[in-house]
Amino acid sequence: MRIDVWSDVSCPWCYISKRTFERALASFGRPGTEVVAHPYQIDGERPAEPMPMLEWLGGKYGQERARAMSEEVTAAGRGHGITFRNEQGFAANTLHAHRLLWWTGREHGHGVRSHLEELVFAAYFTDAADISDPAVLADRAAAAGVDGRAAREFLRSGEGTEEVRRAVRSARDRGIGAVPAYRFSGGERFEGAQTDPRVFQAALSRESEESTA
Repeated sequence: MRIDVWSDVSCPWCYISKRTFERALASFGRPGTEVVAHPYQIDGERPAEPMPMLEWLGGKYGQERARAMSEEVTAAGRGHGITFRNEQGFAANTLHAHRLLWWTGREHGHGVRSHLEELVFAAYFTDAADISDPAVLADRAAAAGVDGRAAREFLRSGEGTEEVRRAVRSARDRGIGAVPAYRFSGGERFEGAQTDPRVFQAALSRESEESTA
């Protein structure tokens, strides 16, 4: 069974849904499930420079709606062990973060990549860190067990830039219009926030039954 996942590290519902999905996957307890992660950029490569998160969201949706959105994800996050501090955070270009995740997955596999993604999410939403800063990203890579020096050298190289951009274009071409998005090899699809692991558990069971029928 293969499950393709599209996610953006600036998306709070992607963070929550990742926790939901991984809880379901852990309880499923059957080997042979391949998870393939893909980058997505909700706002493209904007903002050009880091800016206060709620100010950025207010410019997109209006201040009142931005505040309500922040309160909604903050409340939802508590049930998934996530502390959102959006009022202190900074919106930032996610290109370097996606490059680092691409490289980490290639060099170290999905498990390490997933761990690093968790740390980048926490940097963005909990720790008010600038995830467009290569130094911040290299520190997170080191915390995930990746050689920090190698991560810094990679980020300086520019490698992975076109690969990430191509992957984001490909996602849009495939009809991915919102994230998180989950597509199962058997045809099941989920797009948007997922907060109940039972949704994924049921899909995993159906896919498993169909693959062994």
